[in-house]
Amino acid sequence: MSSDVRRKSIRRVHAAVRQEPAATAVPPVPNELPTVSLSKLTKPDFRAEEYLKETLRVVQEKNIRQFRKALEDSRKGASKNLQKNVYRNYESFVFISKEISSMERDMQLLRELLHNISEVGDELMDEDELMDEPSRLARRRTQRMSMANQHDMFKDQLAKLWRTIRESQKLVPFAPGRHVVGDSRNVSELSPSTLQTRQKVDIIVLSDMILLAARKRRGNYAQTMLVADRSFELANVTVADVGDAARSGFLVKIVNRAETFLFGFKNADAKNEFLLLISHAKAGVFADMSGPPPPLPMPLKPAHSEREDDGDGAVSSDQRRRLDEHIDTLDIHIARREFDAATSLVLQLKQQAGTTAGLRDVRQAADSHTADLARLILADLLIPCSARKQVTQNVGLLHRLGWDKEAKGAFLAARSATIKNRTRQLKLEGNTQLYIRELAIVYFRLIRNTCEWYSELFADPTMISALIAWVRQEMAGYAVIFRRHVFHEMQRFKVIASCLNHTLAEVDILGHAGLDLKFMLDQEFFPDLTACIRSYEARCLALLTKVASEDSLQVASKVSTENYAGAAAVFGTHIPIVAAVSRLDESLTEFGNELQFIVRDSLYSQVVASVLAVIEGVLKQFLTILRKRESGYARELALLVSTQAVISWVIPRAAAHLDRIFGRTVSDIHNLEQRLEAFPLSLQDVFCQKHSVAISKMSFDFVTADFVIDSTVTDDMQPSTQMEQLLGQLGVVARDLDQWPSLSKRSILSGLIDCLFVQMIDHRNWEGSDGKKRLFSHFGVHRLVLDIHFLLRVCGSLVSKSTNNMANRVCEKALRSYFAANANKGREMMNKSWYDARVLTTMHRLGFSFPDFGKGFEHRSQQSFDTSAASTPNPARSAASPEPS
Repeated sequence: MSSDVRRKSIRRVHAAVRQEPAATAVPPVPNELPTVSLSKLTKPDFRAEEYLKETLRVVQEKNIRQFRKALEDSRKGASKNLQKNVYRNYESFVFISKEISSMERDMQLLRELLHNISEVGDELMDEDELMDEPSRLARRRTQRMSMANQHDMFKDQLAKLWRTIRESQKLVPFAPGRHVVGDSRNVSELSPSTLQTRQKVDIIVLSDMILLAARKRRGNYAQTMLVADRSFELANVTVADVGDAARSGFLVKIVNRAETFLFGFKNADAKNEFLLLISHAKAGVFADMSGPPPPLPMPLKPAHSEREDDGDGAVSSDQRRRLDEHIDTLDIHIARREFDAATSLVLQLKQQAGTTAGLRDVRQAADSHTADLARLILADLLIPCSARKQVTQNVGLLHRLGWDKEAKGAFLAARSATIKNRTRQLKLEGNTQLYIRELAIVYFRLIRNTCEWYSELFADPTMISALIAWVRQEMAGYAVIFRRHVFHEMQRFKVIASCLNHTLAEVDILGHAGLDLKFMLDQEFFPDLTACIRSYEARCLALLTKVASEDSLQVASKVSTENYAGAAAVFGTHIPIVAAVSRLDESLTEFGNELQFIVRDSLYSQVVASVLAVIEGVLKQFLTILRKRESGYARELALLVSTQAVISWVIPRAAAHLDRIFGRTVSDIHNLEQRLEAFPLSLQDVFCQKHSVAISKMSFDFVTADFVIDSTVTDDMQPSTQMEQLLGQLGVVARDLDQWPSLSKRSILSGLIDCLFVQMIDHRNWEGSDGKKRLFSHFGVHRLVLDIHFLLRVCGSLVSKSTNNMANRVCEKALRSYFAANANKGREMMNKSWYDARVLTTMHRLGFSFPDFGKGFEHRSQQSFDTSAASTPNPARSAASPEPS
């Protein structure tokens, strides 16, 4: 009534305004405050743009803001009035709805009675008695044929449905009498909460089911295909017309037990056609007309019936009326969200209905209202950050309704949402440690509170497993955030350790509450910690490789060998090291200092493996540099010394540091020193192989030397100039070795000489490019034997037994080649005394050129020289052995 009066008063004001003469219309003043005209706003043809242009044509900005505020106040007032009207008339609306529902039930009852009357008429008039025998047989045969044809048609319908919609046979299997009633195509499935479109579906209505088929694209093409999504039993669903509105569309709601689905149709005709299909399917209009119709749902008995008997018990009209009133009151409580009163009333309804068959419809209504009430309470329970009192009340109501499982899931989901909301409120302003500390406080204290609430709300021990699964899920969520901000950002180990300590401190609080989660943290973070150590190892190794490759191989510093007995035995008081070795020691020290923040026994194997990889990587880089870089004798000898320093000094220091970190002996690092003891000898072999080739090419190159010289062998013959140059190169190496006392001068020079003879003995050097054997003249074979005799005598004790054997083999091969080519010439071959005399003469002539060569090696006892001489063959047969002067 108030709205009608207001509307009439507005019309009167509007009419009065229209009756005013046009001359009185005064243009708006710029400084005048515009007012909200309700008469214009309530016009049927109201246009907002024209109204604003007319009202705000010459209005200043300040007045426009005031006008906007007035509009907002008017809108709020109208909303409040509308809300009051809705609340005021809600009971009438519920009452009218119940009356309509009661009328529908009366219509269903009337239809059932009419059907029963028709059955009675059919029984009174038996057509079979009025027909003769042939007519009865023909009629029965026709009925059987029509029923068979109808069943075949139903089977064809289902077969076509299975072919058209993928996976539909699983959801709609074959059943006798099941057939397609109709379908509604291209329907939008909407979200009940947001009204956003989820997907496009086709709804197929069958005689006893509803099938939803989703439209999905096939690959990258625009063509769509139908895939069965879900199906409902027609007897278990409730289909409701939501209404038509330009804002919400043409909507239909389908409720299947605790699930609610909302569908939007293109227009009202499509929606009405779908509702008609549902009503036909439920009423069995398209069922087999030759047989009896399907049974209808048991309608509520009208209030005017005095007493009715359902076979199991009688229900009075007064009792029926009271139950209907209770149901109406229950609807009002649910609409007003009075959950406590609604729960008590629905339980009372169930108790009053009991098991009386005549109150089956009341029990069904009570079950339906129970589901609606429980869904509303669950929606409240799902709201995050709710007060503990409210949560306890909602869980208690759901427990009374028998929805404990759903209450448990909703409670844990709400707590997860609470953790997520509180986490999003944290600000990351560059301080990772502070952020992780606040994050741990939020996560683990909310987990602790959740565990306390859960134990109070759900006392059933069988529900504890759900809580444990939820805790593991939240721990995994915390680990994801921790991993993203700490491990993926490549933080230093000190920062990682600080973040882990903050986390463990909060986990300890959970331990006091009876929930120890440390083992979960170890499981979550162990792979990340090992990956972090491997990443640090890779960065460290890349840096050291770069430093080693750019190192000039000059002595950068000297370090003391104090407290390192093994290094002192090799180097003395100080160790000369290059820059790469110094950087390696610093990197290992930094590595240990970083690891001490996160050290634990579970990381022992990974730490040891990373340290070993760094040390071995640097040594391999030294080997590569020695093989490929031409740096000169002095720098490469410095590299050999640095390799010794790594093994004798760097590794023990690293092992001692790790011993202090782990609090026990790290045997794997200590054993590395023994395992790599032979590595410097390997580098010496590479050094000898590399420089023996260079020395031979600069002086005595056996590969290119000409031994077919046609000259005469005389008593004043001397070793070749090339051999003298070779000995000079060996002298240069010997003087460079004197600067490095830690290196074995004897073994390196002996290795160089050994490699020289390895080149000579190589069978490829005894054949020409044409594949023919190498030839020697009389003078050439004597020159080769004299040069080898001279080299062995000068080098003295530096010649090993294997080198002496290879020298004899070279001389023997040269003599055999000469004799094979000059078998008939019969020229005289010189004996051992001739070679000794030539060697002694040359050594006296050039002795001042070898002041350092053989120093400390030539003073061997005469007995050892005699033994060596006795073990060598006669030069007339092969070559001479080294003999002292």
